[in-house]
Amino acid sequence: MILAGGKGTRLWPVSRENYPKFFLRIASETSLLQSAVSRGVKLAGAKNVFIVSNAEYRFLLRDHLKEGGIDFPLENILAEPVGKNTAAAIALGLRAITARAEAKNADPSIFVFPADHLIKDEAKFIAALKKAEEAAGEEYITALGIKPYRAETGYGYIKAGGKLSPKGLSAYAAKADGGRVIGTVPNTAGRAVEKFVEKPSAAKAEKFLKSGRYFWNAGIFVAAASVFSGEFEKNSPGIWRGFQEWDGKNFDKLGGFYKKLPSISFDYAVMEKTKKAAVVVYDGSWNDLGGWDSVYEVTKKDKKGNACRGDVISLDSENNLVYSITGKTVSLIGVKDLRIASTDDALLIMAEGRSQDVKRAVEKLKGREELVNHIKVRRPWGSFKTLERADNYKVKVIEMLPGRSLSLQKHSKRSEEWLVLTGKVEVELNGKIHKLNENGRIKIPRGAPHRLTNNCRKTAKILEIAHGSYIEEDDIVRLDDDFGRV
Repeated sequence: MILAGGKGTRLWPVSRENYPKFFLRIASETSLLQSAVSRGVKLAGAKNVFIVSNAEYRFLLRDHLKEGGIDFPLENILAEPVGKNTAAAIALGLRAITARAEAKNADPSIFVFPADHLIKDEAKFIAALKKAEEAAGEEYITALGIKPYRAETGYGYIKAGGKLSPKGLSAYAAKADGGRVIGTVPNTAGRAVEKFVEKPSAAKAEKFLKSGRYFWNAGIFVAAASVFSGEFEKNSPGIWRGFQEWDGKNFDKLGGFYKKLPSISFDYAVMEKTKKAAVVVYDGSWNDLGGWDSVYEVTKKDKKGNACRGDVISLDSENNLVYSITGKTVSLIGVKDLRIASTDDALLIMAEGRSQDVKRAVEKLKGREELVNHIKVRRPWGSFKTLERADNYKVKVIEMLPGRSLSLQKHSKRSEEWLVLTGKVEVELNGKIHKLNENGRIKIPRGAPHRLTNNCRKTAKILEIAHGSYIEEDDIVRLDDDFGRV
């Protein structure tokens, strides 16, 4: 179960609310999400990997994975009606997975990990997950504790206790000989969790590092489905009750109770309360990329310690990060220890060590488009890029993927005009079909039902000019939609 949530604030301005961190390629040729899914496939097989994410991302996730060469089944993307933190997300994924397992009378092991971590030592990581599965057996929820190498104040910690007692069977013994009980084995892979600790002060973090008993809490968990379910029911019955009444299949019936669930973490809902918490230590490469200092840490550097992505010229500068996704040239002259992130519509410049303060800048951006979307906005049917806007008009280029359609829609406060730049499209307007070739154009009156479709094999580009008293994207009434957004 891969958790693909979050609002993209810690790596702003490159990540946005509608383009979170897991879509990014950092220190790798593949995105964080593509890498996470690849690990899941190696661990459990393609049919047994599930992604829990916002309903708005469902088709974007599938297309993004396909760009990375992964043909991911749409039915394995489990859509949250609204974002509700990890407790609700894991409960949703758990119920959906167990609903499928019930038909086979199975109690599978479930591995839960975030979509946005960078893990370079994949084989070692998968081996650690299998050790965690062994430690979990049929009675524990095992967390993967990351062995710390610095006194970090930005992570929560897990304090490990003694080795687990040999109660019952390990997961592997229970599966032996067709599942028949053949004896007991000591559970030596894991240790009991003594307690979970919130993000510490610098002084406490130093003590944790020296003690050797504290490990970073990565939000990675392993347990049998029945143990997850039982501990949800015991420790957070208010969350689990609604899922017990849901069949795990009909997502249209999920929204009613899901929106009322508390937005709390799985740690708070279950792990800090359960008496069945265990931990297995992972001492390989891991980074949660929780800020621009972390990105600098994992990015290849030149002889002066500069880590650069994009067109960068450096003179007498050292230990800087430049992460640019624009076509602009960035020139550094006589500066050091800066973290610079550049997009088409925003620029972040900060000092080393101030990563945790990005959220303060983001707070000041509430209500602004730069927090939510890039200039190029992705949609299930393709994307659009705003070229120019004013109070009463907006000009943008629409890129329509082959075989995709806009929703059948109408606008109450604006009219539109479409000009085909490349390709061939069909426009449904007031129930009539108009076929447009390159350089063809059509006017869409205010209030008229209309839909744009690309039935060709190549992406089509359309120039759109919107004009009216209100030109924001929420002036829309969807009458029909291929992506379930009506």
